[in-house]
Amino acid sequence: MAGLRAVLCLAVLIETGGVAANASWLDSDFYCRAYGCVIVHDGRTFDVYDNYDFATGRRVPPGGRMIAWSGNPFQGSGAVNPVITGTRTEGFHLAPLREEGVLLGIDQTGDGEIDLSPGANARGFLDASAGLSAFGLDGRSDIAAGESSSRRSFYLSSRTDFYLAASARLRAGSGELSDPQRLSQVRFRYDIREAGNDDGMAFGSRAANGNFYRFVGNVDDVGDLAGGAVNIVEFRRAIRRRSSPDLPRQSVRFDYVYGFDSYDLSMGAGDLRYAIEFEFYNR
Repeated sequence: MAGLRAVLCLAVLIETGGVAANASWLDSDFYCRAYGCVIVHDGRTFDVYDNYDFATGRRVPPGGRMIAWSGNPFQGSGAVNPVITGTRTEGFHLAPLREEGVLLGIDQTGDGEIDLSPGANARGFLDASAGLSAFGLDGRSDIAAGESSSRRSFYLSSRTDFYLAASARLRAGSGELSDPQRLSQVRFRYDIREAGNDDGMAFGSRAANGNFYRFVGNVDDVGDLAGGAVNIVEFRRAIRRRSSPDLPRQSVRFDYVYGFDSYDLSMGAGDLRYAIEFEFYNR
């Protein structure tokens, strides 16, 4: 029985080095104050995106893509990664590897839950060593996935209004599942959490709240993102509301869920691998 695989990456995430994140520069940096900037972080390390193009000495025009601050001396060590929603646990390590897939089993009662399982490996995925003993079928029997969706998040702050955009592309896969049309069967949902506490990290107390953003783009599935970058959230004013030495308190959390609602054997076998990329645009 072949497994399913979905791989996510973020275009906005680059390798960084330096000291632990501190927000005081967000409150005092001239270019961030004068032209506006966006911060994306995972609670440990962060990247900066400017509305000022240092290469040309010009402001990024409305609708233009904001520019990564590659010389940012304040970035934390390592890469910014999406985290499992509600935690600060890096989310990539839970993705199936090349010879693994989402756990599949047999539902014998029609409730969508696995009743007969081939057994997951130590990482919780299906691999070539899995198998099922002989079993009977009736009108209620169906294939069922143990967990076909992933919940991920990253944190945002800014000194400007801006658009968060997303795009998707098919990566190298195999079999019948490796088809661009399958992307329209992968749901994509997203939301903003204005304040909370993730693994002891409080966020949002010095960030904007109430009516500072709206969802745009009419995106329901990953296929809606396959034609290029689509604005999905419009931030209508700066996220940062007050000064703080603590960047998370000036941040909100962007949450998203992606994956199949269900899997049916008629969809075929193989790997479906795709990337969802996020970018920032001047509003």
